[in-house]
Amino acid sequence: MAFVLTLAFFNGCATVISKMINYRCTKILGTNNGSLVNYVVASVVSFLLLLVSSRFHIDFYSFVQAPWWMYLGGAFGILAFIISMITLNRLKVMESTILLLVGQLTAGILFDMLVLHNINGPKLFGILLVAAGIIADNKVTASQH
Repeated sequence: MAFVLTLAFFNGCATVISKMINYRCTKILGTNNGSLVNYVVASVVSFLLLLVSSRFHIDFYSFVQAPWWMYLGGAFGILAFIISMITLNRLKVMESTILLLVGQLTAGILFDMLVLHNINGPKLFGILLVAAGIIADNKVTASQH
């Protein structure tokens, strides 16, 4: 479990580093071209990882069998990327990261409630407590500057 928690922590770090690199890319190339560079590189790296994987097997039949909504992950990914690049132009990195986290918590709550039907009082309270703490910290930090 410690490995998974550490991996999740590094995922958070990688997300912020990726956001900053991609932001600089869009500042130089523009939002559309920066987005294209990001997703072309991501596609090539994903394909190479698939090739070197010991489980290299593409089952095209499963693509047809997948429900339509499973294809929305890529659409939401590019939408999130473009929104992130636009907002970084107007927000500080810390503000953007905090809003991203609060948005992820909100989406997680909604997904748990509407799709998984797996939400209970203590879980909801914990998520709201974390979100409130993030917002309160941001207000305290902002008032100190």
